[in-house]
Amino acid sequence: MIELTEAISLVEAAAAPLPPRRQRLLDACGLELAEPVVSDVDSPPWDRAMMDGFAVRSDDVAAAASHALELEVVVDLAAGDVTTLEIRPGSCARIMTGAPIPAGVDAIVPVECVVDDAGAAHAGSRVRLHDAKFRPGQHVARQGAAFRAGDAVLPAGAVLGAAEIGLAAEAGATHVVARCRPRVALLSTGSELVPPDVRPAFGQTRNSNGPMLMAAVQLLNAEPIPLGIAADRPEAIRAAVAQGLAADVLLLSGGVSAGDLDLVPEILRQCGVEKIFHKVRHKPGKPVWFGVYSRAHSAPTLVFGLPGNPASSLVCFELFVRPALMILAGQPRDAWHLPRTRARLAAPAKAVADRPVYLPCRLEGPMNALVATPLPWTGSSDLRGFAGAGGYIALPAGRTTHEPGSEVDVVLRA
Repeated sequence: MIELTEAISLVEAAAAPLPPRRQRLLDACGLELAEPVVSDVDSPPWDRAMMDGFAVRSDDVAAAASHALELEVVVDLAAGDVTTLEIRPGSCARIMTGAPIPAGVDAIVPVECVVDDAGAAHAGSRVRLHDAKFRPGQHVARQGAAFRAGDAVLPAGAVLGAAEIGLAAEAGATHVVARCRPRVALLSTGSELVPPDVRPAFGQTRNSNGPMLMAAVQLLNAEPIPLGIAADRPEAIRAAVAQGLAADVLLLSGGVSAGDLDLVPEILRQCGVEKIFHKVRHKPGKPVWFGVYSRAHSAPTLVFGLPGNPASSLVCFELFVRPALMILAGQPRDAWHLPRTRARLAAPAKAVADRPVYLPCRLEGPMNALVATPLPWTGSSDLRGFAGAGGYIALPAGRTTHEPGSEVDVVLRA
């Protein structure tokens, strides 16, 4: 058994930022680009109308001076329509927003500038226009005005939000090279486990660890890969472990203590996972296991064997798995762990003599004067208190009772 601080340091030392990956554009939403996005087209790709109206020759409008201009409408163009017709002097095209500008014209007179009824002004008719504020070239988006083919529309280091995703798509990027979300395979072990949608029979237990750990992974912007439930049979666990070792992180819950059916440590050894530590001096979660699986031509897989009791599994996730995922994702050091602060106890809190203890608590008051109230908790199989907790009281080994008014460390929930 090793000390908590040593175990955390070993996890931090084993984790390293993952190299960027080429991935689908939408899968990279929220991530940082490692390579620029370069457009394969001009934008706009051709001169196009920015308003509904009539595509005209500026020379025709200038010749009409301040009077209404009467023109022949020779073609109707909606967005997506194209024409090879060249618009000659004295004529125009009825055009909708987004349509390509036909040859011969260079400006748009908005439909609101029609002197008479615009509804009848279609191809084969004549239209009278008067635009008192007319400017040559108005309401036309010129080809390449936004960017040109070969331009880097998004630099390396840009974070892909909604606008950036849209811009990359316009530039023709279906895939990008970006920082990646760690891929986390999750396996629950135990012959007594059944899925949450199954009403447990006598002797069975619903698998709460699977959904809980998947949620914890997702909240850290990592990608969970559920492997389901493996019964306490070596062949079942081994097959699931072999699949999970292809991920960046493999999380197992259950089977890491000292019972006859705690098979996980030996199976991990047989699968080539190097043990870094097994059992840490803290409560809840003493049986936690951690190791590294080396992969050729790829980053190693970090493997965590978490205790089967849900509260223990959650505490171990926050203490050990969280920093590993933050490091893999390239987050700065100050983001690796949940924040800590000091608070005063509103009620007695019980510790143990030989190891640090984490107790669920309610937190009230301003950050500079927090008050921590221990929540009812019956042990490491009880998630009820943790579900309502604002944080955890972190009590050091030694003193077994901390009285009301005592100042203690608290870990704030994310």
